[in-house]
Amino acid sequence: MNYYRERHCPARGEAPACLVPPPPGYRVPVPWPESLHKIWHDNMPYGKIAERKGHQGWMKQEGSYFLFPGGGTMFPDGAEQYIEKLTKYVPLRSGLLRTGLDMGCGVASFGGFLLKENITALSFAPRDSHKSQIQFALERGIPAFLLMLGTRRLPFPAQSFDFVHCSRCLIPFTAYMEEAGEGMG
Repeated sequence: MNYYRERHCPARGEAPACLVPPPPGYRVPVPWPESLHKIWHDNMPYGKIAERKGHQGWMKQEGSYFLFPGGGTMFPDGAEQYIEKLTKYVPLRSGLLRTGLDMGCGVASFGGFLLKENITALSFAPRDSHKSQIQFALERGIPAFLLMLGTRRLPFPAQSFDFVHCSRCLIPFTAYMEEAGEGMG
């Protein structure tokens, strides 16, 4: 018996060895890369967000899934097309950029589609009210976290990221972008 399991659904009788058992009704996540585009509805406790954000192109509910078309408020043509436009100005495909910080990430479609370019973007939401979006990102398999920038500094040493991306940041980020820039060295 393996006592070091952590991210799985334990077999009956092994539950005490599981550090964090899944909640009732939780399904094994949709595998990557399919999870970039859809996740199980029952795995998320935030059903209302699809109704609120569906008209913005972030996500929609269809059957037993939440679907992520890759769009959003800042990506009316989709995150892939946005990244394609960025390549005219930023060397995304040169191999020079490997890590990024996506501030104000929404459901992290930008970070998810950057994985196709071999770039890992750590997506984060700057306010507690965005925790549901971070949970969607994590369920999709996209690295993400929540951090209140007004009360804490970024928990990364200098030169941790090759670039910082902030799309439609709805709070004054000037000082925070300076701090994020320090993380780039």
